[in-house]
This record gives sequence, structure tokens and C-alpha cells, in this order.
Amino acid sequence: MTAKERVAAFLAPHQPRGFCDERLARALGIVPATACRTTMKAVRSSSFIREYGVCSDCGVSRLVTRASR
Repeated sequence: MTAKERVAAFLAPHQPRGFCDERLARALGIVPATACRTTMKAVRSSSFIREYGVCSDCGVSRLVTRASR
């Protein structure tokens, strides 16, 4: 499974919660840089939204990605 598929599989059931790259990386067992690149590519498909907000996992205000409705 590709990193993009893994991100999609993780975010879809957690909708509408948003996660920062570090917490996505930790949940998926990938490095944060890979999570960042993957989420930036994923938002192009319009299945995901990347915006500034509070991470649902760590509670820090930063760039988060979530599945769109």
C-alpha cells in the first residue's frame, strides 16, 4: 500500500478530525517528511482538505489534513 493510500485509509474513518503531519506519520509508521509530501499531493484530489487548525491528536494549532465530506 502506498503512503497516499495509507493516509486516505487513516483519515477517512476519522472524518472530520484533522491531523498534523507529525501525528499522521506516527500513526502510519512513516517519517514526517513523507507524511507532508503525501498530504500535499492528496489535497490535489479534492478528497482531503489541508488547512491551519488544531490537530485532533496533539492539540497544537498547526497545518492539519482531514478528509473532505
